[in-house]
Amino acid sequence: MDNTNNNQEELDLSQLIQIVFKRFWLISALAAVGLVTALLVNTFMRPAYKATVLMMINQEDAGKIDPASYRSFTSEEDYYRTQYKLLESRSLLEKVYNDMDLGQYEEFENPGGINKLHKAIKIEPITRSRLVELSVIAYDPKLAQETANTLANTFVADNISNRVFMGQDVIKALESTEKSREQQELLDSMPQVVNSDFIKSLKQQSAHLSGQLARLSAKYTPQHPEVISVANQLQAVNNQINTETRRLVLSIKIELSGQFSGNNIRVIDPAITPQNPVRPRKLINIAIGLLAGALLGLLVAFVLEFLDQSVTSSEDLETKLGLAYLGFIPMEKSKKRTSEYGSMLSGTNSLLAENVRNVRTMLDFALTQDKGAPILITSALQGEGKSHLSVNLIVALAQAGKKVLLIDGDLRRARLHKAFKLSSEKGLSHIWDSDPQKADYAANVQAVKDVPNLFVMTAGHRPPNPAELLNTPKLADLLAWAKQHYDQVIIDCPAVMPVSDTLLWGKHIPQAIFVLQHAKTSAKLAQAALDKLQKAGIKILGAVLSQYKLEGLSYGRYSRYGRYGRYGYSQYGYTDGADSSKK
Repeated sequence: MDNTNNNQEELDLSQLIQIVFKRFWLISALAAVGLVTALLVNTFMRPAYKATVLMMINQEDAGKIDPASYRSFTSEEDYYRTQYKLLESRSLLEKVYNDMDLGQYEEFENPGGINKLHKAIKIEPITRSRLVELSVIAYDPKLAQETANTLANTFVADNISNRVFMGQDVIKALESTEKSREQQELLDSMPQVVNSDFIKSLKQQSAHLSGQLARLSAKYTPQHPEVISVANQLQAVNNQINTETRRLVLSIKIELSGQFSGNNIRVIDPAITPQNPVRPRKLINIAIGLLAGALLGLLVAFVLEFLDQSVTSSEDLETKLGLAYLGFIPMEKSKKRTSEYGSMLSGTNSLLAENVRNVRTMLDFALTQDKGAPILITSALQGEGKSHLSVNLIVALAQAGKKVLLIDGDLRRARLHKAFKLSSEKGLSHIWDSDPQKADYAANVQAVKDVPNLFVMTAGHRPPNPAELLNTPKLADLLAWAKQHYDQVIIDCPAVMPVSDTLLWGKHIPQAIFVLQHAKTSAKLAQAALDKLQKAGIKILGAVLSQYKLEGLSYGRYSRYGRYGRYGYSQYGYTDGADSSKK
């Protein structure tokens, strides 16, 4: 079970890598586009500079003046989060914006100047510390430095003001040396004075003495000794009340002075003028451009592969078209071969020759009943490699010791006479000649000199009416004669689309090999051609993938015989066309 899963994963991985190799130039092109885009961004993006202020924010105690002021924070995290928000509050930004007249600068000009300033600010707390970095990004390095410092200093000043929560009239009353009646009443009404137990007792004595003085004054004159005594006592108590009140006021003033000098927020390192721009980040942009282009290329490659309806593997043949897989014919690289079937005669185990022999073997398995039955070789469209397969397969059959005949069944676009370098003055079209001697079947067959047992009937002269000629009893008589005199007969037919010549051949030869060009033939088009063949009663023995390019890591998934790997054949002494000429 595990081995099966491993094999499946290996297969999937090889398919993914195969797609990458197949679309390599597309991926490379999009990666290059990403690189060029990054270079353009680096070239035309205006440099921006970043100035940073290092600040320390301590969480202060509530103090004695207003305990509820800071104890409302449920945790230290809440306190610091509040401070970070205050650093970018609109009221603070407006104050800095107006004080520095930032509207005169291009990057902060109105409309939306405050929002632009907000976007230029970056607050970065330093983990596990009470330090925070306040940064400002601007096109002018000096402006960035000044804005960052102004913002930090304004925030510190505002923090001091916020800690003094008493009214300004109270502060003036405390600082005044000669107080007015209203200021004195304000000080007397302060909570610290009103709530003093000692002053309360003195005021009670003062009230009692005032009442006693009033009763005595009603009975006696002001010069009466008792009146004078009570009046003196009342004066002493009132003086003591004033003295205690001044002492409390002085203590409040001293306490506030301590608050001013002990600010919990301060600047550690002011911003300096930055020397190097923070944007554009050239190396990072280049890396991102390359990576984004490559990823886009991969995405496009996989989308194209998903949308690709071409046939590329034996699995495609079996799942998309329901065809048996006979093998594949690799594309030859060598341009020095003497003939189209030169690899079959080179005396070396070339990759092409070995694969043609594999097709010959699979064909022998497919012909389960009549081993010598004639076979059609066709394709959906012209140019898919059917004639190339016909030429090399007939040579392979001849090399197996069979007496074989290859008929060029394409009366419209004949090419077998060129492949074997034979005369086109006689051939298939001449069997309908009125002259019995010219119409003789044997007279229109030519032997291939460099391949024993191989005979070819070329197409001959191109007739004006190929379909009419093929739709005569003469064709059935020719095939009966050929089957009687040869061990194997193969007809290289025209493509199914758009002419019907192959269907006319199929009236007499109901079995065919279907050729598809690797990674080119559309599955839909191939299926349309197969439907026409099947409706005509032609049995498809199997399919061959032609012009297959050896790319990627392997082509093992295209073979019924296992996974050989790209270099597997060379380990067994097989070579491609380019090497065959060297050995």
